[in-house]
Amino acid sequence: MVLRTTLRPRVLRLASFRSTRFVSSAPVIRIENGTFYKRYPTDVEDTPNPPLFPNLNFTLPSERTPKEEGAGLQHWAIIGPSEKTDLLHILRGLDVCLPANARSYPYLLLDKVAAKDPRLRYVSNAIRYIGFSGEGSEAIGGTRGAYLSARYESYREETDWTVEQYLRGQTSLNPMEGENAGLVPHEQFFKQIMTHLHLQKLLDMPVANLSNGQTRRARIAKALLRRPEVLLLDEPFMGLDPATTRSISGLLHNLAERQSPRLILALRPQDKVPQWITHTMILGNNHRALLQGPKSEVDETLKVWSHFSDSFAPLTFTYDQNVAFQKMKTDMEAGFLDADLLQSLTNGVNTTYPRESATYLGGEPIIEMEGVRVQYGEKAVLGNWTQEVKNKTVDGLHWRVRRGQRWAIIGANGSGKTTLVSMITSDHPQTYAQPVKIFGRSRLPEPGKPGISIFELQSRIGHSSPEIHAFFPRQLTVRQAVESAFAETFLSKPKLNSELDLDVNAVLKHFQPELDPAAAKSEIPEVSTEMFPKIPKPSQVGSKRGYVPPEHHCDYADDIRFGELTTAQQRIVLFIRALVHRPDIVILDEAFSGLSATQRDKCIDFIDCGERPRGARLAVQRNAKPTYRFNGLTQEQSLLVISHVPEEIPDSVRYFLRLPSDPGVNQAPLDFRFGMLGTNSLLRKPSVWDIVWSGGKAFKDATRRTSRRNSEDVGAQDLIDFEYYTV
Repeated sequence: MVLRTTLRPRVLRLASFRSTRFVSSAPVIRIENGTFYKRYPTDVEDTPNPPLFPNLNFTLPSERTPKEEGAGLQHWAIIGPSEKTDLLHILRGLDVCLPANARSYPYLLLDKVAAKDPRLRYVSNAIRYIGFSGEGSEAIGGTRGAYLSARYESYREETDWTVEQYLRGQTSLNPMEGENAGLVPHEQFFKQIMTHLHLQKLLDMPVANLSNGQTRRARIAKALLRRPEVLLLDEPFMGLDPATTRSISGLLHNLAERQSPRLILALRPQDKVPQWITHTMILGNNHRALLQGPKSEVDETLKVWSHFSDSFAPLTFTYDQNVAFQKMKTDMEAGFLDADLLQSLTNGVNTTYPRESATYLGGEPIIEMEGVRVQYGEKAVLGNWTQEVKNKTVDGLHWRVRRGQRWAIIGANGSGKTTLVSMITSDHPQTYAQPVKIFGRSRLPEPGKPGISIFELQSRIGHSSPEIHAFFPRQLTVRQAVESAFAETFLSKPKLNSELDLDVNAVLKHFQPELDPAAAKSEIPEVSTEMFPKIPKPSQVGSKRGYVPPEHHCDYADDIRFGELTTAQQRIVLFIRALVHRPDIVILDEAFSGLSATQRDKCIDFIDCGERPRGARLAVQRNAKPTYRFNGLTQEQSLLVISHVPEEIPDSVRYFLRLPSDPGVNQAPLDFRFGMLGTNSLLRKPSVWDIVWSGGKAFKDATRRTSRRNSEDVGAQDLIDFEYYTV
């Protein structure tokens, strides 16, 4: 086999990390053979203090590069695992640098910078950082509230700043004279930023009421209004809908081209790199920089690596390809690169689209909404549209979810997705006054039928979201966090028995490689899935919790606290918590944000297949022993997934609901839609995803209406009433 990819000799410089020739006499950031530490290293260390990015070289020019270096500005993207955040902090002057003069900011010392704004002399003002890699609910201007439903209440506290007050810095409770003038940028620039980030209609809204996507846009806007020289954006597109992503990417490109400010983006390996990025740096494990340079040259090296992501069979290749390959082998042997990271970097994630079984139309309705409309004063946030139901035009949201159905809820940021979920979970106060039934009952009692209690809802719904992440207690151990799924509140005592103990241990063992820091250092035995011996009574083993076979003990879950985990690991724990008690409804609201591609795919496989490997058959013979405790969601469980990323939607999802949105900049309005996928369609197919997000005539032209089914078919009434379409 001969590789046809041709590498230019310049790749040798990338692989060997020769220092890049400085193209400006006064670069904004210059690092020459610098090694960094969280604290100054000493001969005696009480706690680990490893070197960060040893012998790092990096230069961000202040002006356009000369012709011989490739004329133009350098727009950088740093791609890698969670260590990329540490690198951004290093670029803005944090952490100890050895030698001390290895990191410098020559451009900030120029007189023209001081003449523009004296505050830019300070690195903390000139280089600003915004992180989106998992700050929980990303509340701004303080916490969203003391409890989960506070954001939906109409009562306003003094600290409920409006978006405009937040952006202008007018957030002092008892300001001295002139103090609350805040940040007053040039009004034309202010209006321009508001227009490009679609914030004009939100200026009078309390920041506590913003959705996650709206919060991200507001934080980017505030940073831009301070006019820094460099803006470091950590995963800026995570959680944004496709239209907003394109709009913000275009805005950032324009700002970067004008150098107001210069931009450095940090992206996950599986993220799509904007086309306007000119230079990339690839990070590996253990705080190591693997490659850096012009994007085209780094991509050439990654193309070579992609040929070896599955095997290391001997191949015939050129000298330059051999150098790239040897570089990859060296990094893997040193532990700086592993198979999972290599797969993500080379886009080696499985892209096949298997034929799915026929769509399951579902059992009895478990979620029913008959004209839901949520509004605050005159502003409607959900249900401000009309639908055709039984040949009649009606107002509000009419929607029915049947037992066993799998739904994707999509829509632009601020279209009401989180509000819709809050109506199902009963976190929204207006649930009591809206025509909503869950499991055939409303929240308030009806003639001959009691209302459904909040505790029954919590026991029958598994929910993971950024809001739950923000409020979840950090002091719980991993096991306690998972077991809280069986409790009435986060901190109350869970109701467990021996069988439920086995369930908890099974999922903790299945996800041990992702959650246990010591898992990579010791051999992890294959998850045992055979039936356990007869379980003794609690009195026989002297335990109130029941008997757990020794091979299924997960000590790490008792030793590690939730707050000690990384953001990605915390999201995995909350994902497990949402499924472990086998609820009737599973709601995953951006549950995979911040996860690597490998972590995300393992969670999605757990939804569809449980513990068993994808493709493994279930034991269906009579008297056959169950092979696994969890085999994926059953036809008794329904799934609702909210995401802006198609790869985060399981293949088992067969229906979608698209909430409408107002027109934005260079964006057509999206109308309200229901949809049902065809047998061979998956939402993660780019062509299908584009159709689902298309509006008006484009959607109708790309779809064909399903034929009316016989009335005796299960779920047929839904198909007729709500005009499903088949993609």
